[in-house]
Amino acid sequence: MTENLSDDNAGGCGETACADTAKDETAAEQAADTLPDPSFTISGTEWAELKALLDKRYAEIANLLRYNKTKDESIQRLSAEVQKYREGFAFSALKPFVNALIALREDCRKSVRDAKQHPLDDEKAKKHLEYLISDLDEMLSNNGLERNDNSISLNGKQLSLLSQPKAPPAESLTNEQIDGDSSISICAETVTNTSELIECLNKSEEAIRLALADRAALDKTVQEYIALAARTDAEHYLALAAPVARQLYALYDGISAEAASGGAPIELYKKVLEKVINKAGRILAGAGMEIETFDGGVFDTQKNKLVKTIPTDDEKLDRAIAKTYTDCYIYDGKVVYQSKVDVYKFQ
Repeated sequence: MTENLSDDNAGGCGETACADTAKDETAAEQAADTLPDPSFTISGTEWAELKALLDKRYAEIANLLRYNKTKDESIQRLSAEVQKYREGFAFSALKPFVNALIALREDCRKSVRDAKQHPLDDEKAKKHLEYLISDLDEMLSNNGLERNDNSISLNGKQLSLLSQPKAPPAESLTNEQIDGDSSISICAETVTNTSELIECLNKSEEAIRLALADRAALDKTVQEYIALAARTDAEHYLALAAPVARQLYALYDGISAEAASGGAPIELYKKVLEKVINKAGRILAGAGMEIETFDGGVFDTQKNKLVKTIPTDDEKLDRAIAKTYTDCYIYDGKVVYQSKVDVYKFQ
Protein backbone atom coordinates (compact mmCIF):
# COMPACT_ATOMS: atom_id res chain seq x y z
CA MET A 1 0.00 0.00 0.00
CA THR A 2 2.73 2.40 0.90
CA GLU A 3 4.62 1.81 -2.31
CA ASN A 4 1.46 2.23 -4.38
CA LEU A 5 0.71 5.56 -2.73
CA SER A 6 4.24 6.69 -3.31
CA ASP A 7 4.00 5.75 -6.95
CA ASP A 8 0.71 7.63 -7.35
CA ASN A 9 2.22 10.74 -5.78
CA ALA A 10 5.22 10.51 -8.00
CA GLY A 11 3.17 10.31 -11.20
CA GLY A 12 0.55 13.00 -10.39
CA CYS A 13 -0.89 15.21 -7.67
CA GLY A 14 -3.59 14.91 -5.14
CA GLU A 15 -6.97 16.50 -5.60
CA THR A 16 -6.19 19.37 -3.21
CA ALA A 17 -2.79 20.04 -4.72
CA CYS A 18 -4.20 20.10 -8.28
CA ALA A 19 -6.97 22.45 -7.32
CA ASP A 20 -4.48 24.86 -5.73
CA THR A 21 -2.34 24.75 -8.85
CA ALA A 22 -5.32 25.55 -11.11
CA LYS A 23 -6.26 28.51 -8.94
CA ASP A 24 -2.72 29.87 -9.07
CA GLU A 25 -2.65 29.60 -12.87
CA THR A 26 -6.03 31.36 -13.23
CA ALA A 27 -4.93 34.15 -10.92
CA ALA A 28 -1.73 34.54 -12.93
CA GLU A 29 -3.69 34.77 -16.19
CA GLN A 30 -6.06 37.38 -14.71
CA ALA A 31 -3.15 39.37 -13.36
CA ALA A 32 -1.52 39.27 -16.78
CA ASP A 33 -4.73 40.61 -18.36
CA THR A 34 -4.76 43.60 -16.02
CA LEU A 35 -1.20 44.59 -16.78
CA PRO A 36 -0.76 47.53 -19.17
CA ASP A 37 -0.07 46.71 -22.82
CA PRO A 38 3.70 46.97 -23.26
CA SER A 39 3.10 48.68 -26.60
CA PHE A 40 1.59 51.66 -24.74
CA THR A 41 4.51 52.14 -22.45
CA ILE A 42 5.38 55.84 -22.82
CA SER A 43 8.90 57.04 -22.49
CA GLY A 44 9.81 60.47 -21.17
CA THR A 45 10.51 61.72 -24.68
CA GLU A 46 7.20 60.38 -26.01
CA TRP A 47 5.34 61.90 -23.08
CA ALA A 48 6.88 65.31 -23.69
CA GLU A 49 5.94 65.10 -27.38
CA LEU A 50 2.41 63.95 -26.54
CA LYS A 51 1.94 66.71 -23.96
CA ALA A 52 3.12 69.35 -26.43
CA LEU A 53 0.62 68.10 -29.02
CA LEU A 54 -2.21 68.07 -26.50
CA ASP A 55 -1.38 71.60 -25.34
CA LYS A 56 -1.26 72.86 -28.92
CA ARG A 57 -4.50 71.12 -29.83
CA TYR A 58 -6.21 72.67 -26.80
CA ALA A 59 -5.02 76.11 -27.88
CA GLU A 60 -6.34 75.56 -31.42
CA ILE A 61 -9.72 74.42 -30.12
CA ALA A 62 -9.85 77.46 -27.85
CA ASN A 63 -9.27 79.65 -30.90
CA LEU A 64 -12.13 77.93 -32.69
CA LEU A 65 -14.44 78.54 -29.75
CA ARG A 66 -13.46 82.22 -29.63
CA TYR A 67 -14.17 82.47 -33.36
CA ASN A 68 -17.59 80.91 -32.92
CA LYS A 69 -18.49 83.65 -30.45
CA THR A 70 -17.72 86.41 -32.95
CA LYS A 71 -18.62 84.87 -36.32
CA ASP A 72 -22.28 85.88 -35.96
CA GLU A 73 -21.23 89.52 -35.74
CA SER A 74 -19.29 89.19 -39.00
CA ILE A 75 -22.25 87.53 -40.69
CA GLN A 76 -24.59 90.27 -39.44
CA ARG A 77 -22.29 92.97 -40.79
CA LEU A 78 -22.17 91.26 -44.17
CA SER A 79 -25.94 90.79 -44.14
CA ALA A 80 -26.44 94.49 -43.39
CA GLU A 81 -24.31 95.45 -46.39
CA VAL A 82 -26.18 93.06 -48.69
CA GLN A 83 -29.54 94.18 -47.28
CA LYS A 84 -28.86 97.70 -48.48
CA TYR A 85 -28.76 96.52 -52.08
CA ARG A 86 -31.55 93.98 -51.63
CA GLU A 87 -33.94 96.64 -50.36
CA GLY A 88 -33.39 99.13 -53.15
CA PHE A 89 -30.05 100.87 -53.14
CA ALA A 90 -30.85 102.15 -56.62
CA PHE A 91 -33.92 103.98 -55.38
CA SER A 92 -32.11 105.41 -52.37
CA ALA A 93 -29.53 106.88 -54.78
CA LEU A 94 -32.19 108.33 -57.08
CA LYS A 95 -34.62 109.41 -54.36
CA PRO A 96 -33.58 113.11 -54.23
CA PHE A 97 -34.03 113.43 -58.01
CA VAL A 98 -37.25 111.43 -57.97
CA ASN A 99 -38.78 113.57 -55.24
CA ALA A 100 -37.78 116.77 -57.01
CA LEU A 101 -39.18 115.56 -60.34
CA ILE A 102 -42.47 114.47 -58.75
CA ALA A 103 -42.84 117.86 -57.07
CA LEU A 104 -42.00 119.67 -60.35
CA ARG A 105 -44.42 117.56 -62.38
CA GLU A 106 -47.28 117.95 -59.92
CA ASP A 107 -46.68 121.71 -59.62
CA CYS A 108 -46.96 121.97 -63.40
CA ARG A 109 -50.13 119.91 -63.45
CA LYS A 110 -51.61 122.22 -60.83
CA SER A 111 -50.57 125.26 -62.90
CA VAL A 112 -52.39 123.79 -65.92
CA ARG A 113 -55.57 123.41 -63.85
CA ASP A 114 -55.22 126.92 -62.43
CA ALA A 115 -54.72 128.38 -65.92
CA LYS A 116 -58.02 126.84 -66.99
CA GLN A 117 -59.88 128.23 -63.99
CA HIS A 118 -58.17 131.63 -63.85
CA PRO A 119 -57.34 133.09 -67.28
CA LEU A 120 -53.84 134.61 -67.56
CA ASP A 121 -52.70 137.77 -69.23
CA ASP A 122 -49.41 138.10 -71.08
CA GLU A 123 -47.52 139.64 -68.16
CA LYS A 124 -48.55 136.92 -65.71
CA ALA A 125 -47.71 134.22 -68.27
CA LYS A 126 -44.20 135.68 -68.74
CA LYS A 127 -43.61 135.84 -64.98
CA HIS A 128 -44.85 132.29 -64.41
CA LEU A 129 -42.57 131.05 -67.18
CA GLU A 130 -39.60 132.82 -65.59
CA TYR A 131 -40.51 131.32 -62.22
CA LEU A 132 -40.69 127.86 -63.76
CA ILE A 133 -37.21 128.12 -65.29
CA SER A 134 -35.87 129.53 -62.02
CA ASP A 135 -37.43 126.66 -60.02
CA LEU A 136 -35.87 124.09 -62.33
CA ASP A 137 -32.47 125.79 -62.07
CA GLU A 138 -32.80 125.77 -58.25
CA MET A 139 -33.77 122.10 -58.30
CA LEU A 140 -30.58 121.22 -60.18
CA SER A 141 -28.47 123.22 -57.78
CA ASN A 142 -30.13 121.75 -54.66
CA ASN A 143 -29.29 118.25 -55.90
CA GLY A 144 -25.61 119.06 -56.34
CA LEU A 145 -25.68 119.40 -60.12
CA GLU A 146 -23.49 121.91 -61.89
CA ARG A 147 -22.45 122.41 -65.49
CA ASN A 148 -19.36 124.00 -66.94
CA ASP A 149 -19.55 124.19 -70.72
CA ASN A 150 -20.54 120.64 -71.70
CA SER A 151 -19.27 119.01 -68.51
CA ILE A 152 -21.83 118.03 -65.86
CA SER A 153 -20.68 117.42 -62.30
CA LEU A 154 -22.52 115.95 -59.34
CA ASN A 155 -21.34 117.02 -55.92
CA GLY A 156 -18.09 118.18 -57.49
CA LYS A 157 -17.40 114.97 -59.45
CA GLN A 158 -17.60 114.96 -63.23
CA LEU A 159 -20.04 112.40 -64.56
CA SER A 160 -17.86 111.77 -67.61
CA LEU A 161 -15.01 110.53 -65.41
CA LEU A 162 -17.01 107.78 -63.75
CA SER A 163 -15.69 104.23 -63.96
CA GLN A 164 -17.25 101.06 -62.73
CA PRO A 165 -15.60 99.84 -59.51
CA LYS A 166 -13.86 96.50 -59.66
CA ALA A 167 -14.04 93.93 -56.91
CA PRO A 168 -10.71 92.58 -55.67
CA PRO A 169 -9.98 89.09 -57.04
CA ALA A 170 -10.86 86.23 -54.73
CA GLU A 171 -7.91 84.42 -53.26
CA SER A 172 -7.50 80.92 -54.66
CA LEU A 173 -7.21 78.00 -52.28
CA THR A 174 -3.86 76.33 -51.91
CA ASN A 175 -3.43 72.70 -52.85
CA GLU A 176 -3.16 71.96 -49.17
CA GLN A 177 -6.58 73.51 -48.53
CA ILE A 178 -8.13 71.76 -51.53
CA ASP A 179 -6.75 68.31 -50.76
CA GLY A 180 -6.92 68.53 -46.99
CA ASP A 181 -9.81 67.24 -44.93
CA SER A 182 -11.08 70.21 -42.94
CA SER A 183 -13.20 68.06 -40.63
CA ILE A 184 -11.82 67.20 -37.22
CA SER A 185 -11.64 63.41 -37.12
CA ILE A 186 -11.89 61.28 -34.01
CA CYS A 187 -9.62 58.28 -34.55
CA ALA A 188 -9.30 56.88 -31.01
CA GLU A 189 -10.93 53.59 -31.95
CA THR A 190 -8.17 52.87 -34.48
CA VAL A 191 -5.27 53.60 -32.12
CA THR A 192 -3.35 50.57 -30.87
CA ASN A 193 -0.09 52.13 -29.74
CA THR A 194 1.52 55.42 -28.83
CA SER A 195 2.90 56.12 -32.29
CA GLU A 196 -0.59 55.78 -33.78
CA LEU A 197 -1.99 58.05 -31.06
CA ILE A 198 0.57 60.73 -31.87
CA GLU A 199 -0.20 60.37 -35.57
CA CYS A 200 -3.91 60.74 -34.84
CA LEU A 201 -3.30 63.90 -32.82
CA ASN A 202 -1.15 65.30 -35.60
CA LYS A 203 -3.95 64.76 -38.11
CA SER A 204 -6.49 66.36 -35.79
CA GLU A 205 -4.20 69.31 -35.23
CA GLU A 206 -3.80 69.77 -39.00
CA ALA A 207 -7.58 69.61 -39.46
CA ILE A 208 -8.06 72.28 -36.80
CA ARG A 209 -5.35 74.44 -38.38
CA LEU A 210 -7.07 74.23 -41.78
CA ALA A 211 -10.43 75.03 -40.20
CA LEU A 212 -8.93 78.12 -38.60
CA ALA A 213 -7.36 79.11 -41.91
CA ASP A 214 -10.73 78.78 -43.66
CA ARG A 215 -12.37 80.99 -41.06
CA ALA A 216 -9.58 83.55 -41.26
CA ALA A 217 -10.05 83.66 -45.04
CA LEU A 218 -13.80 84.14 -44.54
CA ASP A 219 -13.23 87.00 -42.12
CA LYS A 220 -10.83 88.61 -44.58
CA THR A 221 -13.39 88.27 -47.36
CA VAL A 222 -16.07 89.87 -45.18
CA GLN A 223 -13.80 92.79 -44.35
CA GLU A 224 -12.83 93.24 -48.02
CA TYR A 225 -16.49 93.20 -49.01
CA ILE A 226 -17.41 95.83 -46.44
CA ALA A 227 -14.50 98.02 -47.54
CA LEU A 228 -15.46 97.56 -51.18
CA ALA A 229 -19.08 98.47 -50.47
CA ALA A 230 -18.02 101.58 -48.57
CA ARG A 231 -15.68 102.64 -51.36
CA THR A 232 -18.11 102.01 -54.20
CA ASP A 233 -21.30 103.41 -52.66
CA ALA A 234 -20.48 106.88 -53.93
CA GLU A 235 -19.38 105.57 -57.32
CA HIS A 236 -22.53 103.51 -57.73
CA TYR A 237 -24.57 106.49 -56.65
CA LEU A 238 -22.96 108.65 -59.31
CA ALA A 239 -23.37 105.96 -61.96
CA LEU A 240 -27.08 105.63 -61.17
CA ALA A 241 -27.63 109.37 -61.02
CA ALA A 242 -25.72 110.20 -64.21
CA PRO A 243 -28.51 109.36 -66.73
CA VAL A 244 -31.12 111.27 -64.72
CA ALA A 245 -28.78 114.24 -64.35
CA ARG A 246 -28.20 114.43 -68.10
CA GLN A 247 -31.93 114.17 -68.78
CA LEU A 248 -32.65 116.96 -66.31
CA TYR A 249 -30.23 119.25 -68.09
CA ALA A 250 -31.77 118.29 -71.42
CA LEU A 251 -35.15 119.27 -69.99
CA TYR A 252 -33.74 122.54 -68.68
CA ASP A 253 -32.14 123.36 -72.04
CA GLY A 254 -35.34 122.50 -73.88
CA ILE A 255 -37.49 124.74 -71.70
CA SER A 256 -34.99 127.59 -71.87
CA ALA A 257 -34.85 127.33 -75.66
CA GLU A 258 -38.65 127.21 -75.84
CA ALA A 259 -39.00 130.29 -73.67
CA ALA A 260 -36.47 132.19 -75.80
CA SER A 261 -38.21 131.27 -79.04
CA GLY A 262 -40.81 134.01 -78.63
CA GLY A 263 -44.47 133.71 -79.46
CA ALA A 264 -47.67 134.41 -77.59
CA PRO A 265 -46.74 134.32 -73.86
CA ILE A 266 -49.91 132.57 -72.71
CA GLU A 267 -49.74 129.80 -75.29
CA LEU A 268 -46.00 129.50 -74.81
CA TYR A 269 -46.43 129.10 -71.06
CA LYS A 270 -49.06 126.38 -71.48
CA LYS A 271 -46.89 124.61 -74.02
CA VAL A 272 -43.90 124.63 -71.67
CA LEU A 273 -46.03 123.29 -68.81
CA GLU A 274 -47.19 120.34 -70.90
CA LYS A 275 -43.62 119.70 -72.02
CA VAL A 276 -42.38 119.59 -68.44
CA ILE A 277 -45.20 117.25 -67.40
CA ASN A 278 -44.55 114.83 -70.24
CA LYS A 279 -40.76 114.97 -70.09
CA ALA A 280 -40.65 114.61 -66.30
CA GLY A 281 -42.97 111.61 -66.59
CA ARG A 282 -40.65 109.95 -69.11
CA ILE A 283 -37.59 110.56 -66.93
CA LEU A 284 -39.35 109.04 -63.92
CA ALA A 285 -40.49 106.05 -65.96
CA GLY A 286 -36.94 105.56 -67.21
CA ALA A 287 -35.76 105.52 -63.59
CA GLY A 288 -38.20 102.69 -62.84
CA MET A 289 -41.12 104.72 -61.54
CA GLU A 290 -44.69 103.67 -62.31
CA ILE A 291 -47.22 106.53 -62.52
CA GLU A 292 -50.85 105.72 -61.81
CA THR A 293 -53.68 108.19 -62.50
CA PHE A 294 -56.99 107.88 -60.64
CA ASP A 295 -60.06 108.95 -62.59
CA GLY A 296 -62.81 107.79 -60.29
CA GLY A 297 -62.69 104.41 -58.64
CA VAL A 298 -62.79 103.50 -54.95
CA PHE A 299 -60.56 105.10 -52.34
CA ASP A 300 -57.42 103.01 -51.73
CA THR A 301 -55.70 103.68 -48.41
CA GLN A 302 -52.35 102.53 -49.83
CA LYS A 303 -52.35 104.61 -53.00
CA ASN A 304 -54.61 107.55 -52.12
CA LYS A 305 -54.25 110.35 -49.60
CA LEU A 306 -57.50 111.94 -48.45
CA VAL A 307 -57.72 115.72 -48.88
CA LYS A 308 -61.36 116.12 -47.89
CA THR A 309 -64.64 114.24 -47.84
CA ILE A 310 -67.69 115.27 -49.83
CA PRO A 311 -71.09 114.38 -48.31
CA THR A 312 -73.47 112.42 -50.51
CA ASP A 313 -76.91 110.88 -50.09
CA ASP A 314 -76.14 108.21 -52.69
CA GLU A 315 -74.94 105.13 -50.86
CA LYS A 316 -73.39 103.75 -54.05
CA LEU A 317 -70.93 106.65 -54.12
CA ASP A 318 -69.66 106.00 -50.59
CA ARG A 319 -65.80 105.93 -50.63
CA ALA A 320 -65.73 106.73 -54.35
CA ILE A 321 -63.07 109.21 -55.54
CA ALA A 322 -64.73 112.51 -56.35
CA LYS A 323 -61.70 114.54 -57.43
CA THR A 324 -58.02 113.79 -58.09
CA TYR A 325 -55.29 116.35 -57.45
CA THR A 326 -52.12 114.36 -58.04
CA ASP A 327 -50.99 111.07 -59.53
CA CYS A 328 -49.72 108.09 -57.55
CA TYR A 329 -46.04 107.16 -57.95
CA ILE A 330 -44.89 103.59 -57.37
CA TYR A 331 -41.35 102.18 -57.35
CA ASP A 332 -40.69 98.44 -57.26
CA GLY A 333 -44.22 97.77 -56.04
CA LYS A 334 -43.99 100.30 -53.21
CA VAL A 335 -45.94 103.56 -53.14
CA VAL A 336 -43.53 106.47 -52.74
CA TYR A 337 -46.05 109.26 -53.37
CA GLN A 338 -49.80 108.92 -52.79
CA SER A 339 -52.43 110.40 -55.07
CA LYS A 340 -54.24 113.25 -53.31
CA VAL A 341 -57.98 112.91 -53.70
CA ASP A 342 -61.40 114.01 -52.47
CA VAL A 343 -63.72 111.18 -51.49
CA TYR A 344 -67.49 110.87 -51.27
CA LYS A 345 -68.92 109.94 -47.90
CA PHE A 346 -72.46 108.62 -47.55
CA GLN A 347 -74.55 110.35 -44.89
